Amino acid sequence: MAEVCAVWPGSEPARSVLALLDDLIGLVTGRTGSAAEGAVHAHRRGADWLIASTGERLTRTGAAADGAGPWRAALGTGAPVVLPDLRDADGPVAEPWRAAALRAGFRGVLALPAPLARGGTAALTLYLDEPGSWEPEVVRRAGGFAGEMASLIELHSTIPAREPAVSEVEAARRTRASVDHAVGVLMEVRGCDEVEARHVLDVLGASQGRTLEAVAASVVRHAVRPGGRGGLGGGSAKAARRA
Repeated sequence: MAEVCAVWPGSEPARSVLALLDDLIGLVTGRTGSAAEGAVHAHRRGADWLIASTGERLTRTGAAADGAGPWRAALGTGAPVVLPDLRDADGPVAEPWRAAALRAGFRGVLALPAPLARGGTAALTLYLDEPGSWEPEVVRRAGGFAGEMASLIELHSTIPAREPAVSEVEAARRTRASVDHAVGVLMEVRGCDEVEARHVLDVLGASQGRTLEAVAASVVRHAVRPGGRGGLGGGSAKAARRA
């Protein structure tokens, strides 16, 4: 069975999907009078993902992350999986999962697929304590929530990951490398030594109100021709002196 990957808790889309899932659990519990727990999975680009789950028993038993649960059948077939009573012998659920769910106190399960616009499928699975609780209105409302959750998964999959924060040590290293590069450019352009080149950068920064790194980048940029080759003579050299 393929490994089920988990989205990091508190990140997106897990956070937004979990908020919807909590709302749905409250609605289902109020409608059926049965305690309920739930999970949302997705299959995309060859991998199965556990997006979010809610409920202590579901977490403790590992049922949400079990690759043999009814959610996999919903993802694979694209059709709802309705199990009114897990105590019935028939059904598209692997026996190890069924036994674990029954021990946790679950009796009815509903798994609803929802296609993802850019390929793949999401699945919402609800676990109820009372058997036979899947009246048509509950299934309809759950299907609407499944579609909303799929939209959230799709939305957040298009947002690029935030660049990791650069440590102070790394930032200092990059600044030092940039300044050293600019010093070498000034030494060649002006025919001066390193001490004078660094002094020029300091003066430029103070007079223009810019950071040393910004001044260094400007010096290097003006000393390179548009074609990308070093241009330390003629107009480019003059530009570097003006920088």
